[in-house]
Amino acid sequence: MTDRIDAFSTPILKAVHPTAAPLNEALVSAINAERARSSGVSKSNIGGWHSEATMVDWGGDAAHALADFAIDTASPHMADIAAAGKRDFQWTIQMWANINPPGAMNALHCHPGAFWSGVYYPDPGGAEARNGGGELIFEDPRFPMAYSQVPDLVFRGSDGEPMRSQTYIRPQPGLLVLFPSWLRHEVKPHRGTRDRISIALNLLVHPS
Repeated sequence: MTDRIDAFSTPILKAVHPTAAPLNEALVSAINAERARSSGVSKSNIGGWHSEATMVDWGGDAAHALADFAIDTASPHMADIAAAGKRDFQWTIQMWANINPPGAMNALHCHPGAFWSGVYYPDPGGAEARNGGGELIFEDPRFPMAYSQVPDLVFRGSDGEPMRSQTYIRPQPGLLVLFPSWLRHEVKPHRGTRDRISIALNLLVHPS
């Protein structure tokens, strides 16, 4: 008999907002207004529009509701292991909007300086369809080390399936995805029928 320990796993959280429809409508309205006001910035986006990371300030009540949802989703997956006792932690959130027309994408990157990062989809713009593109792709942080000897020989996961170097998540309205900020990720080119609107965020932790 063989005992197996799956050590050092990487948490990726998925949660759908319970009242996504009205929240999404309010978020899209705020994002379109900000796009009309600001030319945005250039970060990982290749094509499309990327707002300043100040959506908590200009996004109104809907942005605050999304921030609370992200914090409430992440917090149960934290553990304070300090030997001297538990500490109080405060979250600071950064948030920005992305509008990707067909063909736009986001290059491989990570989010230094944060603890959790995430993306929320108020309007995937057709990317939720099988041929809509726009998938969120995570890269195995051990890559290419695990493939340096024999590229086509991989480990099996605890489910018995081959462990691939990438994990794909397809957008859907109201879906929040949270992941460690050091985990490299990218967004495939959007092939939907209209603009794909997403909101990215960082959760920064401050012990008090």
